[in-house]
Amino acid sequence: MTQDQGEKSKVVISEDTYKEIITNELERIGTGGIFVWSLFFLCVLPNILNGFHVNSYTMLGYLPEDQWCEVDDLQSANWTEEQKRSIVHRDLDSKGCTIWDWDYRELSKMSYDEAYNYTAAMSEISLPTEIPCKAKGSYAYSSPDGTFVADWDLVCEKAIQRTSAQVFVSLGKFFGSFSFGMISDRFGRKTAFTLGAVFFMLSSIFCTFSPWYSLFLVGRFGLGSASSGLFYAAYAMLIENICLKHRSWMSLAFSGSYPIGMMLMALASYLIEEHWRYLQLSLTVPAMLLILNCYLMKESPRWLLTQKRYDRAYKIVFKQPSHYEIKKPAIDSTILSDKKIEEPTISKWQQLREGPLKHIIELFATSKVRKLIFTSYFMFCVTSLSYYVTALNAANMDVSRHLYVAITGLVDLPSLLLPVIMLRYSGRRITTMSLFFLTGIALIMVMVVPQESTVWIVAFAMLGRFGISATYSVVTLYTAELYPTEIRGSALGTCSTWAHVGSISAPYAVDLLGPLGWYIPTTICGCCVLVAGLLTLTLPETGTGKLVDRVEEVPSESNTDAECDEVNKTKN
Repeated sequence: MTQDQGEKSKVVISEDTYKEIITNELERIGTGGIFVWSLFFLCVLPNILNGFHVNSYTMLGYLPEDQWCEVDDLQSANWTEEQKRSIVHRDLDSKGCTIWDWDYRELSKMSYDEAYNYTAAMSEISLPTEIPCKAKGSYAYSSPDGTFVADWDLVCEKAIQRTSAQVFVSLGKFFGSFSFGMISDRFGRKTAFTLGAVFFMLSSIFCTFSPWYSLFLVGRFGLGSASSGLFYAAYAMLIENICLKHRSWMSLAFSGSYPIGMMLMALASYLIEEHWRYLQLSLTVPAMLLILNCYLMKESPRWLLTQKRYDRAYKIVFKQPSHYEIKKPAIDSTILSDKKIEEPTISKWQQLREGPLKHIIELFATSKVRKLIFTSYFMFCVTSLSYYVTALNAANMDVSRHLYVAITGLVDLPSLLLPVIMLRYSGRRITTMSLFFLTGIALIMVMVVPQESTVWIVAFAMLGRFGISATYSVVTLYTAELYPTEIRGSALGTCSTWAHVGSISAPYAVDLLGPLGWYIPTTICGCCVLVAGLLTLTLPETGTGKLVDRVEEVPSESNTDAECDEVNKTKN
């Protein structure tokens, strides 16, 4: 059969019929089989990698356990390290940042006993000036290879730069969630995923082999940005193409892959303690698997439908070229006869409205979507703030950093089981509201417990962490279902941006408000979480299994509730 004959044999159907054929088949294959499981595993791997790098700061950038100042003029002295420190740092509690301004060149010519007696006698008369270590020496560490802090001396006056390594990840996630969300809606889920994968691999290499701290920070920023691109593109892909039966537990299992990555990273750090670059390399090598993901992953059929690219969507869903053709609309003869009519001039602002800014503007275009997006922003910000505040407060426990990260992952994992049970027997809205209330009450109870009752304080704080971890997974699922397909990526991306506002604010809440009252950070989080629970009551229920594709199809709260009641009656 020739190509012309093949084209002639195509069945001509309407656009709505074509879309319905693809949608029905997508719903059928989304109930199980190779399509579902291959898509699930392709989407889960990147989130495990996110658990590697986003939390690696605890293992790569910890402060050395012992730090002192190595004075240059004492290098020739035949003294032990402890003897040098007993003179250089005597009675100083600056953790090696400052030293006494002795004439160390003259002291090096004496024996240790003579130098010690001399400095002790002179101290009785008049203490010398306290000067920075860098004025006469350099920093020395007990175990310098295990942390990048020792490589670039990120201590004392440069200690704030150590924190930049984690801040740049948060800033990258802030930027990436916003930009990759728009890319996902404008150019497709796979395009956003592939671009994120390239950024992720390159940034991992920068972090591993960077000779300069500035380039290392660029790599950390890239990791944060790319992790958002991978996460939200993969999550939107999963939500859009899986049926309601699997959507709940697969979305929660998707969230559960993140703490699995944390625990694997903790295990790797325990086994690889020789040098921090070796650990970074062990986290970088698995990122190369993203090349396979990009090759195997197909574009989201549901997104292709919103772009009217029916032939490609048909080929992905049916695994064969389409034999349908859309009926072309009749052309008005009056339009053909009047070819001299000039098209209206489009302003730059109109081009922006219909181009790069289209999906962002549509988030605030109608009152219904506007109410949804502002409530979602608050929910994400409060959830992230509470998650990181509980993590920072618990970090003071006297446990090893390897064990602490592993325990954090273990706490997060069972927190995903509760939403699975709750979502099975109640809707999205009731589940989200209940988990917000559980978290809020637990965090406020920290204030009620006496300060000396450490066990109960930690217990309620961990209960709050358990609740907020469960809430995080449900809020992400709930938000993905609230918005239509054409702006879902932008909605998730901008919501994530507000989540990172919360994560960036968390250290300030702990460090600035904590000294005023040990209960203030968790109390503020508890109150905000309770407000978020009340705001959840204003949102529509989305547990009907039907995802809308366009902004004008977004239902009101009452319509959705009525539809959900009708579905429940049908089930009964």
